This record gives sequence, C-alpha cells and structure tokens, in this order.
Amino acid sequence: MATQPLARSRADQRRFVDRTRETNSIIRAVVASQPALVLGQSGSGRTSLLNHVAWLLARQKESRDAVMVSGELASNPSQLLGVLVARVQRLAEPAGARARWMDDLRALSMPDGPFGQVAQPAILMELVDLLGERLAAFHRPVCLMVDGITPTVAHGVFGSLRNELWALPGAAWVVSGDSAAATLYLEPPADAFFERIVELGPLTDADAMKLLRAHVPDLVDAHIERAISVANGNPRRLLRAAGDLQEGIAPVSSPADEFAQRATALAGRLAGAIVGYLAAHGPTAASNEAMLRQIGASRQRASQLMHELESAGLLETIELHEPGRRGRPARRFALRTPA
Repeated sequence: MATQPLARSRADQRRFVDRTRETNSIIRAVVASQPALVLGQSGSGRTSLLNHVAWLLARQKESRDAVMVSGELASNPSQLLGVLVARVQRLAEPAGARARWMDDLRALSMPDGPFGQVAQPAILMELVDLLGERLAAFHRPVCLMVDGITPTVAHGVFGSLRNELWALPGAAWVVSGDSAAATLYLEPPADAFFERIVELGPLTDADAMKLLRAHVPDLVDAHIERAISVANGNPRRLLRAAGDLQEGIAPVSSPADEFAQRATALAGRLAGAIVGYLAAHGPTAASNEAMLRQIGASRQRASQLMHELESAGLLETIELHEPGRRGRPARRFALRTPA
C-alpha cells in the first residue's frame, strides 16, 4: 500500500480528497501575495495539499508557476535560500547549464571560522538578492513553497529576512511545518511574516471514507470502518491501516497519539513535538542535533522536558549498544512501552 504524498500528475490529483476550505484559503493567500503557513501533524497530507495547490495554480485563468522544495534539506537559512535559487533557476531555464547557479552559490558559500560568523548576514542578503534576480526573469508571478521547514530555519529566513523577502518581485510564499511546533513557528519575529495560518486538521469520517475509496477501491466496508476507527483522521495512518487489513493484519491505534496529547497538556507543544519525533525516529538522546533543529529547542530545554516526560511515565531511558562504541552503552530516551 503506497502512502507517499500525491504528486501533481492528473492521475494522482484524481485521488486527492478535497480539503476545500484549506485549499481555497491557501489560493486566496497566494493571489493576494499573503505569505501562508500550513500546519499539520506528520502524515496529515501537507505535501499532498501543497502539490494540489500548485496543480490548481497552474490551471487558473491567471496561472502561476510553483516551485516547491523540501525544507528538510536545509539545516540553516543559507542552505534553504541556496536550494530555492537553484530550483527557481531550473524552472526559469530548464535547458540551461547547471554551472551558472553552481558558480553563483560557490561564490556565496559560507566561510569557516570566525570570519564566517561576520560574513553570514551579508551572504544571506546576497542570496536573497540572487533569488530576486532569478524571479525577475519570469513573466508571471511565482509561488515559492517550502515543505517541512524546521522552526529554527523558519526564524532564520522568514523572521530575520522578512522585509527583504516581502520586497521580492512577484513572489508568493507557502510554507508548511509540524503543528506540534506551532507556537515555535509563530514566535516573533517570524510571526510577523505569515499573514495567513492554515491548520490541517484530522479528516472527517466522510472524507476518510472517500480517501479510502479513491486509493483502495476494493476494500470492504468492514475494513473501511476499522481503518477509520484506528487512524484518528490521519491520512497516512489511514492508508497503512487499510494495507494491514488487506494483508490480514489487525491494525491498532498508535500510542504515540495519546502520548503526544498528554505531553502537550503536561508541558506544552514543545513536549508534544519531542514525543512526535521519538515516535517517528525511535530512541533519541537529548543532544540529537537533528531533533533539536526540527523542534527548535536548545539541548538544555530538550533534556529538561524529556526528564519531565520520563517522570510522568510517558518516556523511559534505555541502553543501546552502538556499533564501534566502546565503554558503557549509550542511554537514549524512548516512548514508554505500554504494559
């Protein structure tokens, strides 16, 4: 059972279950040049929705090109801007040589050492100017979509550079992120950049049924009801449950959903984001850089919250013997296994 996001092909778009309210809200924001932030939990269909919006924008009376990049590719603002420059250049000149944008980015690569800290703001400004030059080559407006950005990178780009990005000619922005970290995305100064917030909530039972009918047309009614009952409106879990049922495997509700809700109620959205990360990636140390970038927290804050969640019975510490590591086993935090 395929659970990957829907692409912009006509065949995939036929299987898209209309999120009419969210779709129309994003399109209105794009037309009005209002930067939009789309928030949804993992598996809620953020990427599919962005591809659906891009597909519709290309077919409007006043059509727009759309450039979508994965925010997960970038661990800092300069990397994200570099990816955008490269993709916009490819859209503007699909047959052009890659050497041009590679030379441009090589000239703006961040130097190491103390000088890099001094040069970083200037280089970021140059990257924004370079993006503006590439956008100016288009004869119609362009929608720039960043899918799955971390709060840290979001603040480095859309917070610190908000005035420069607002001034880019003919650009509309749609950015998506994890709803578990919603408060982190909307802290100053990035909160000033996003003029429209679109929350991607759970599917209704009726929409969940339509999604299953579109993706798994031969699924029997009893299996449809069972899949809906365990998925809690999450499209990815819905399709996985349907796949399990077709294989004769009884699907179960994910304890991570309950844990994330309890963690959020106990210690706020950042705690819920930690639980979400552990559910997706498995046992993790509080010092894990990938987790800290994704949830937008310091090591000290993450460690504090993980110990609080352990005391509350939501997490546990386990010992892992990692290949090539000598001495004592590594201690990692993990979701507590239900008794």
